[in-house]
Amino acid sequence: MFDMTSMLLGAAVAGIGISLTMLSMWLTDRKSYYKVGWAVGVGFLILHVFAYWIYARSGAVVAGVLACAFQPIGAAYLYASVRQYFDAKFRLLRTVLWISLPYLAIVPPIFAVGYDGVALVIQNMLTATLLILGGLTYVERWRESPFAVGSLAFLYIVTGVSFALCGLVIAANGQWSIGYPPQNWAEELNTAISILALTGAGAMTLSLDQMRLARRNQLSAMSDPLSGLLNRRGLAAAISDTLLENEAVVLFDLDHFKRINDRHGHAVGDDVIRSFADTLREHGRSSDPKARLGGEEFAMVMRGVSLQEARGIAERILSAFAAVQMVSAKGEHFSCTVSAGLAFGQGKGVPVEHVMARADSALYAAKRAGRNRIESGELRLVG
Repeated sequence: MFDMTSMLLGAAVAGIGISLTMLSMWLTDRKSYYKVGWAVGVGFLILHVFAYWIYARSGAVVAGVLACAFQPIGAAYLYASVRQYFDAKFRLLRTVLWISLPYLAIVPPIFAVGYDGVALVIQNMLTATLLILGGLTYVERWRESPFAVGSLAFLYIVTGVSFALCGLVIAANGQWSIGYPPQNWAEELNTAISILALTGAGAMTLSLDQMRLARRNQLSAMSDPLSGLLNRRGLAAAISDTLLENEAVVLFDLDHFKRINDRHGHAVGDDVIRSFADTLREHGRSSDPKARLGGEEFAMVMRGVSLQEARGIAERILSAFAAVQMVSAKGEHFSCTVSAGLAFGQGKGVPVEHVMARADSALYAAKRAGRNRIESGELRLVG
């Protein structure tokens, strides 16, 4: 005979382990609040299982009412935690309260007065809706990690459908007042799916979190924290080892940057660096890798450009940055300029370090020629 309550208790034990693991991982990354929401949601489902087990063994109405109350609250937390996973600003607790409070005010009292079948239909349909919505949220973001996100979407949606079937079977049989836990094929199917989904979703959520953490660490290792651009390592990873004749490197160096630091302080100097990084992002092409190489030196690698196009883009950046008005801590307004050196790859490809060296020589030529300009070999374009 299919022992549904024993299987649910087994799932509850597994859920406790996953929930504690999720909480322990949150302790190492306090910004990932969705882990707390997920753990609390599983906690309510565990409470539902234990209350349901007592109700199945003793028929105690209080246990049945509690089981009826706990299940949708757990599902609400799971749904809200999925939303918060993709949007850290999503208000998890407020969403749970908006869902749970009206439900608690209406459905458990219906169960308590003897219409447990009606209450179970509403309970299962609400749980199904929340789980399916959580699954659809994963579907919308499947590109982040197709296998892991797709698997989670499948588990949430299939589990939600199994809860909906439980409610539909009770309604189809007209069991509005039952007096004991319903036993039918839908309940057995739901139990089996829930056990697999609980453990599978927990493991896959942890795996997805680790993949996201690894990507975050990789991005951190390859980006400059002050400017938000790539660093040297990130730039090297973003471009090929050789550059062709339609690929160019532009090196930028802020003019008189030491003078800015000495006069206005390093905090204002940092603002200048961030301002130039913003100018690069706004006026450079989004597809071209941009990096802060260190200090006040920046680089941009352009692909598929002619000499005229490359110069035009670099000129636009120089002009836009010169027009930016900076403000010192004392309220003084000042502007900054930048010099640039441009160099292209050649033929079938030339090592990128050779192109960088030529761009660097052109940059120093721009400095010697008066700054706030771009130089490219023997060609000069006054800024």
